[in-house]
Formats: sequence, structure tokens, C-alpha cells
Amino acid sequence: MPDLREYLGSETLEQLTGLFSEAVGSPVRIISADEAPLAGAASATRLAGQMRIVVAGRHVGSIALDGSAGPPTPEGLRLLGLMRDMLTRLCEQAHQLRERVEELAAMYRLTEVFTGRRSLEEVHRLAAETMVKVTGADACSIRVFNDDRTELLCVAACGLSRQYMDKGSILLADSQIDQQVVATGQCVYIADERTDERVLYQAEARREGIVSALCAPMAYKGRVEGVVRVYTRRRHEFDWFETSLIRGVASQAAAAIVNARLYAEALSAERIRRHLRLAGEVQRRMIPARPPHIEGVDVAAVYVPCFELGGDFYDFIELPADNWGLCVADVVGKGVRASLLMASARSSLRAHAFHMFALSDVLSAVNVDMWCQSDESDFLTMFYGVLDVRDRRLTYCNAGHEPPLLVRGGQVRALGSSGGVIGMDPHMQYGHEVLELRSGDALLMYTDGLPEAINFDDEAFGRERVRSAALSAVRRGETAEGIGKHVLWEMRRFAGLQRRFDDLTLVVVRFQ
Repeated sequence: MPDLREYLGSETLEQLTGLFSEAVGSPVRIISADEAPLAGAASATRLAGQMRIVVAGRHVGSIALDGSAGPPTPEGLRLLGLMRDMLTRLCEQAHQLRERVEELAAMYRLTEVFTGRRSLEEVHRLAAETMVKVTGADACSIRVFNDDRTELLCVAACGLSRQYMDKGSILLADSQIDQQVVATGQCVYIADERTDERVLYQAEARREGIVSALCAPMAYKGRVEGVVRVYTRRRHEFDWFETSLIRGVASQAAAAIVNARLYAEALSAERIRRHLRLAGEVQRRMIPARPPHIEGVDVAAVYVPCFELGGDFYDFIELPADNWGLCVADVVGKGVRASLLMASARSSLRAHAFHMFALSDVLSAVNVDMWCQSDESDFLTMFYGVLDVRDRRLTYCNAGHEPPLLVRGGQVRALGSSGGVIGMDPHMQYGHEVLELRSGDALLMYTDGLPEAINFDDEAFGRERVRSAALSAVRRGETAEGIGKHVLWEMRRFAGLQRRFDDLTLVVVRFQ
């Protein structure tokens, strides 16, 4: 139990007893609560007019006169009472100062606890335990809002039974107290939870043995994230310092909870990004790592996904009798959904290309597969051609895809569509075209990410610029790779550092 020396120190007590003795004209003695001498009149054998000194409801010592010379005078007792009052005030001030220092130290420790990287559940638990420890309350509960901010869900408690906490969530619309806390951002005091009509669970409060409570907003950057309730098992009026401390701890807890939530979301986002990167690597392995070596034909390809996962793809399929299947396709949308459709379309094309001779049958089969496997809003465009290397003939089918460009003799020709997009209509019919190839011809197959690239003026690169760039490169005698690089350079020079919003695929075939 603390005594007067802990509040004022032995030296100060000796100085005060000396001053008091001079004022009273009789030796003054200060003793502890168990009547051990602390200061003054050490030789006194008899005490007179002993007066107790009480600080924060605790007896910490007494002050008395030396009664060996006779009973004290009324004036002496009056002065002794004034001295007792002075000592009491000094001790109370020291006590309050110590409490404030302890509270500041607790807040500092609280900051250290809350700033670490912890799980959301651990932060909830620490917040409740710390609230009880710092405030000296008997119990505490922490409730935070659900996603639509209509309910307060209990996420942690300290000093409360499981039966009491199993009351369930609290609808904000049903709780006057919580509505007031959230609306005003101020603490709400409950003198007696057992009888206050605003309290929803009075019977449960009686069974739990809780009486007074203080409800404080858990506010972070002006937004109330939840409500903390601090309980006592006796009637207690929270003073200004206690209320300020509870509000401070509640705000610290709110900041910690928000930070833990953001950290958890960041971890989740990083896991998703990691999975997307892995999925992107798997998807890119579906795309040819390098163009095939075809006698008399120079082939180059570029694939630039907008995100980790894309919906564009191209493929080179080696077929019997010195034939090669050439494909460029674009699945609607981006991201995971588009990448799954892309993988499905590629598998379907490869499965049917090996077993069907007519291109129209191949695309019709792929169309039915995609219609069966996807939603109404899912579709893709595809250009598929079979190159007969011996006869230098390209038989192709364009299913709603961006028209490839044939550059020949200083002219550019677009290879138009011979059927609708894939995956929308299972009864779609596809025709085919035949193109006789010549030495020096160049064929550019690409997705709409190339002509639809925009600059900072929101102007699209456009098909005409694609044609012009391709023609310029062919006239200079560039290889297939050189043609592709020149077209991409012109596009990037036009768009600058503007963000891309679509995947880009470009396949160039130059006939020697």
C-alpha cells in the first residue's frame, strides 16, 4: 500500500513538518497508515489530535501533534487540520500527475503494440485486453461495422462471459446508444446497464453483473469504424481524464484495426497477384516461344498482354503434307475470364485442326465448342489460315477478326471477314478464301490492340497508320521481324507513354 513518502518524498515531508511545527508552536509528527514514523518529532512518545490523510479513497498516513506536553489547544488543532488538508491536496495532485504519466506511458506502449504487423483477429484481442488494462475497468467489448454499416459485430471482448457475448450482432437502427455515438462521435455514459431503458439487453447485464458503462467511438480519420464499451461491476462515474483516456485508446485501436485490415487486404492482393503471375506464366507457355522454321517463309510474332492474363493468342500448327495452320485470335474482355476462354479456344482449335480438312468445318466446330462452354456475353474473333508451303497457297477463314493486311507490290490489301464471331451463334456458317502467294509478299495478322492504341489526345492509331507503317517497312526490304518492329515502333511513337487498355498481338509472315 502506498504511503506519503511515495507521493512527496522523505526530504519534502521533513521540510513540511519543520514548517508546520513552527506554525503550530508544537512538534508535528507524520506517520504511515500502519503508524510507523515518517517525519518529525521522532522522540515523541504520545500523539494528540491525530488526523487521517486519504488519497483516492485510500488511507496513506496521518498527521498529529506531540501530546507529551499536554492536550493540544483548539487553535493548534485548527492549524493541524489546515495542514492535513494541504498535505492531502499535494498528495492528490501528485497522484493525478502519476496517473497522467502512467496513461501517457500506456498510450506509448499501446502505439508500440498496435503498430506491429499483426493479424486482424490479434489486433481485436489486443485492443480489448489493453483497454481493460489501461483504464482499470472490469470488462470491455469491441464491436465493428459490417460491410454495409448496418450492424455492429462483436469481434473481441475481455472480462465478459461467452454467454453474454453470444447475444449476437447489434442492429444500428435498434440501438439508441450506438446511434448517438456514431452520429456525434462523442462518448455516451450509462449509469446502470441493468435499468437504463436505452440498453437492449438489461437482463443479460444483470446476470453478467455489470453496472456502469462508457461507450466510445472507434474513429479513424473522421470515420467511425466501431464502438467500444468499457464496463464496471459497480456504479462508477467516469471523470474527464478517464473519458479522455478511453477515447484515446479507442482511436488508437481504430487506427490499428484499419491498418491491420489494410495489411490483410494487401497480403490477399499479393497472393492474388502471385497466382496471376503464375497463371500468366502458364498462359504464355501456351503461346509459341519462337516462330517455326518454314522453308521459304520468314515468320515473326509479338505478344504484349495488357495485364498478367490476356485474351489474345496466336498459334502455329504443323499439319500433314507440308501445311501449317496460322491463327490469331482475340477473346472479348481481359483478365482471368478472358484467359480461360483463350485456353479453351486454343485447345478446341488444335483438336479440330488435326482431324478436319475444310477450314469452314474447323471454325464451325470451334464455334459450337465455345458456345457450349461460355456465357452469352462471351465470344472471340479469329483469323485462321492454312499455308500450303509447296504450292504457296493460303486458304483462310476470318471469323469477325481484325482484317489481316497483305502487302504486295506497293499495295496493301485487307483480308475481310467470311463469318461472324465465334461463340455467339451455334448455327453460324463460315466460308473460306484462297490466296495465291508470291515472292516478296508480306502478311500481317494482328489484334485490335494495335489500331486501337490511343495517344494523350484520345486519338486512335488506326488502321491507316498500320497500313502505312507496314508498307514503309516492306518497301525498305525488312525481314518479318523488322516489319513487326517497325510497326510497333510507329505505334509507340504515336501513343507515347499513354496507358494501354488492350492486349496486342502481331504476327508477320514474309514470303521469300
